[in-house]
Amino acid sequence: MKKIGITGGIGTGKSTFLKLLKKFGFKTFSCDESVQRFYKDSEVKKRIVEIFGDEVLNFEGEIDKKIISRKILNNQELKEKLENIFHPLVKKELDEFLIKNSEEKIVFVEVPLLFEVGWEKFFDEVWVITCSPEVQHKRLLERGCPLELAEFFIKVQIPLSEKEKKATRIFSSEKSFEEWEEELREILKTINNQQ
Repeated sequence: MKKIGITGGIGTGKSTFLKLLKKFGFKTFSCDESVQRFYKDSEVKKRIVEIFGDEVLNFEGEIDKKIISRKILNNQELKEKLENIFHPLVKKELDEFLIKNSEEKIVFVEVPLLFEVGWEKFFDEVWVITCSPEVQHKRLLERGCPLELAEFFIKVQIPLSEKEKKATRIFSSEKSFEEWEEELREILKTINNQQ
């Protein structure tokens, strides 16, 4: 099995890229989606509240991720504690996904912080989804992300230019969807022929 890691920066288009791979019929795993599921887990919520306090819960009793983001904005220790909750849980889910799909020729795994957490060693190739800093900022603001948080999220990640240097392949999300699809189709054809 060939394991390909998909990464990039926040707002660069990783989720859209993963949807395209699903459309082509490949098995995919999203660490982002895994984290979102765990945020709803009662045991995980309890651990988060123990670290951050009751004020991170909204009226429905769910975790308010914007409050979490603001709290870790200037507190590296809280950020590390949060990561220590999620990383082992996500890694366990990823391992289960790989075992379940061990007969597949290729699988794709989206890992937003792949280089930051040193997970590149788990993959045969790493594909980086990139765009200009201006486009990245614009997309985050369009999502309703406050400017200070947008800048924080970009700052705590390894610069895209550094990730590009470590990539097996680089894809620009500033192309049209049709161009992206055609480029990916050609690359996947080549990879399938090599398998």
